[in-house]
Amino acid sequence: MAENTVPQTQTSNNQQLEAGTYEIIQARLQKQASDLRQRLTTLNESRKEVFGAIETVLIANDHIATDNNCIAREIVALGNKCIFAYNVHIGLRSQLKLTDVFSVYEFRNQGFHQLPIDLIADKRFEDDFHNLYKYYRNTIFAKFVLKSAFLYMVFQTGKTAVDVKAFKWHILEGELKYIDDRSAPEIQLPPQYAFQWQRAHRDHHRLGAHSHVSILDRVFVETIGGDLTIKIEDNTEDGKGIYSEDVLEKGQTLDDGEYFYADLGNLIALKIRPYREEARYFVYNEKVKEVKRIDSLEDAAILLPESHGIIFPDGYYLQTGEFKRFDKIIRGMQYEKRIASPNGEDYLYVFYHTERAEYILMSYNIIQQKVENPIPCNGYTLFPNGELCYFRAESEPTKHHVLQIWQTPYSRSLATNVGDKADSYLYKVGNKDIVRAMSECHEVLTLLNKEDSYANLYLDLVKKTTEIMDAYYWIGKTEAADLAHPLQEIKAAATSAIEEFEKVQRIKRNTEKAVNETDQKAEALFNQLKRTRFGTVDVYVKALADFRALRGEVISLKELRYVDMGWIETLEEKVAKETDRLSNACVQFLLREDALEPYHQKVKDRQSDIEGIETAMQAADLQEKIDGIGQELELLIDIVSNLKIEDATHTTQIIDSISDIFVGLNQLKAKVKNRKKELLSVEAVAEFNAQLKLLDQSIINYLDLCSTPNKCDEYLTKLMVQAEELEGKFVDFDEFTTKIYDKREEINNAFEAKKLQLTEARNRRAASLQSAANRIFKGIRSRLKNFKEVEEINSYFAADLMVDKVRDIVKQLLVLEDSVKADDLQSQLKALKEEGIRQLKDRKELFVDGENIIKLGRHHFSVNTQPLDLTIVRREGALYFHLTGTNFFEKIDSPELLATKAVWEQDLISENEEVYRGEYLAWLMFKGLIMSEK
Repeated sequence: MAENTVPQTQTSNNQQLEAGTYEIIQARLQKQASDLRQRLTTLNESRKEVFGAIETVLIANDHIATDNNCIAREIVALGNKCIFAYNVHIGLRSQLKLTDVFSVYEFRNQGFHQLPIDLIADKRFEDDFHNLYKYYRNTIFAKFVLKSAFLYMVFQTGKTAVDVKAFKWHILEGELKYIDDRSAPEIQLPPQYAFQWQRAHRDHHRLGAHSHVSILDRVFVETIGGDLTIKIEDNTEDGKGIYSEDVLEKGQTLDDGEYFYADLGNLIALKIRPYREEARYFVYNEKVKEVKRIDSLEDAAILLPESHGIIFPDGYYLQTGEFKRFDKIIRGMQYEKRIASPNGEDYLYVFYHTERAEYILMSYNIIQQKVENPIPCNGYTLFPNGELCYFRAESEPTKHHVLQIWQTPYSRSLATNVGDKADSYLYKVGNKDIVRAMSECHEVLTLLNKEDSYANLYLDLVKKTTEIMDAYYWIGKTEAADLAHPLQEIKAAATSAIEEFEKVQRIKRNTEKAVNETDQKAEALFNQLKRTRFGTVDVYVKALADFRALRGEVISLKELRYVDMGWIETLEEKVAKETDRLSNACVQFLLREDALEPYHQKVKDRQSDIEGIETAMQAADLQEKIDGIGQELELLIDIVSNLKIEDATHTTQIIDSISDIFVGLNQLKAKVKNRKKELLSVEAVAEFNAQLKLLDQSIINYLDLCSTPNKCDEYLTKLMVQAEELEGKFVDFDEFTTKIYDKREEINNAFEAKKLQLTEARNRRAASLQSAANRIFKGIRSRLKNFKEVEEINSYFAADLMVDKVRDIVKQLLVLEDSVKADDLQSQLKALKEEGIRQLKDRKELFVDGENIIKLGRHHFSVNTQPLDLTIVRREGALYFHLTGTNFFEKIDSPELLATKAVWEQDLISENEEVYRGEYLAWLMFKGLIMSEK
């Protein structure tokens, strides 16, 4: 928009998340952060007691006196001895001595004590030294270089720093042994970048209205359109980004620029060279969505330990977004070395400017994750106990050179309080491991101090706390301050915050959408107002109605969360001011005699429309138009009533004029209402009969579709809703009410009968299926008795057709929604299997040497497995009751039975002791022939 900018629903990056649940989570996180901080302090104090601690403090100032006025250049320590180098202008002297460039001192009692120059008094070195100054008249001493067990004395022989000659010494037990003067190629600086620059090629180009180059699909850059732009969205339709600056060649294309990058975790280093310009250097932080231009990246960029970030000659940038740049540091510094303290906590980064012979010393602490104020100097050295001595050279030659002596942790070895601490738990863990863990815990505290705008803040907290607890076995030990406890609580709280954060983000997006829509509507309304010509009262009324609606929307925005209340109040004030101006103009217009003429004309027009009404729909449309006129008149009265008009007669005049129109309007409403009722009475009969016929067809259709009792309830509900709608539609016609009531009773009875029928059929089907399953269970029980192994039982239940039939019956019962019977059958089937397996195992454990013999101790017993049946047997000429498989016999003393003794031995009805069955058959045939003849 030209004048109004779209308001931001998030007034600042540090706006808190949703009140309530998140506030509780946030308070819990802060509480655990405080706990973790206290435990880290406790652990650090315990660590210092065991391993000792050396603070970086100034311990002394001292000075070195030289015989001649000179410019101090370098100092280097060899044990407790040191060599001080300087440049002196001798004047008319024909030859320089070693003492004109070097002097040797012993460092003791925090001071320097001069020694003879015997340390470097080597005949070959003296000859090479004299020859150097003899053949190169502009020779000056440049610097000392320490590499492993070698010391290099570097002299500049020309006008530039690249013209050098180096004398090489071997350091052996604090003494120097001269080697040669041809070692200049060995003193090259290390690589100035701890990473490789990758060049973006044409495959990375994204073409469109605003083309750009994609860097890892995470950030997008271009140098077209007159500026260098860095964007975080892959949107070629919009040229806006989060960072931009002008370029010299406005008409350059995407191919004219050169783009380099390096992936450094959350950071992406960018090297962008616009057409016919020098390269520009940037760092993009994906977490905080910000870009920093850092020109000193052209000189050097080194990774900090544990991938904390990068350090460059005038500052540092951490993965967490912490950025620091130090002032008054000259360009052109080059990385020389990194010195690590034995405690694993501190790292000293040394940068050197070759032309100006200046150092920058930057000390980084991995626990605090920051660089202390850098130390600029012209020369420095470290003694074995960690004393750092450095000096700043005077601009003019002098004999007295001031040095500062600082105690630092950069000693040759770590001095621990062994003694009674050697058996402590922390001593066994090790100092470096503890320092590394404390550093990572400090990263957690840094994240806890970040605002909600930090991308994936809570996911990072969960990830980091998990990594710490998994990486260090001792993290939960009491001796180590039990850091695991607050870390676990932070992880749990951060996990809960993830979901709350997503909710809040959705609310913010919805709020921003609503605010943007209202802002666009307000802008359109204000622009329309500038173009509107107010010649009639209805134009005033429409404009006032629009502004009243807009004001209501603006006030409603106050109820939304995360809205900019300042913007809302400003817009509301602007709308109210414009509304008041329009209202006053409207009142002045209404005082004119012809002001309400358009409304008089509208009433007349609607009066003529009544004669053309032929349907109830036309009457409804006309009634709606008349209501619209009434609403406009009510708005006019409301406007006039709320204005502070000094002359009361003006208010009375306007309201009387509007009231006259209302009189005619009300008469018009009554006529339209009566006409509508007349038309409805005619149209309603035909429509009602058609609706009733449609309802009858729906009843028949839904009854056919009812296949289950639930379907009956569903379709009954639908039809009842239709009946209710029909009753509501014809509520003004009493003659239809009785018919609708009867139809409702008819629908209810029909569907209740259908439901009862389906329920009975379902119950019969379910009972039949259950009976079939019970019959199958009998067969399964019999089969189980014949199996010899458990595997046979499992195979039977897995593949037998009858078992599958039971399962199919269960499925059918579930389809019939009879879950009780289905569950019962499933339980029985499972119980049969378990019982069969248990009985089989019992038989195997009890029976030996066959199925009918059991062993109890040393004794074997036969077991009769025959089923018990009661029978009658003949024995010794009498009949006895007998239980099969037993020795039970009981003689039967029944006279009626004894009377049949004659036939006890008769096995066939056709044969006894006197008649053979063949004779009996012949007699039957003879008897049959006699009967047939008769």
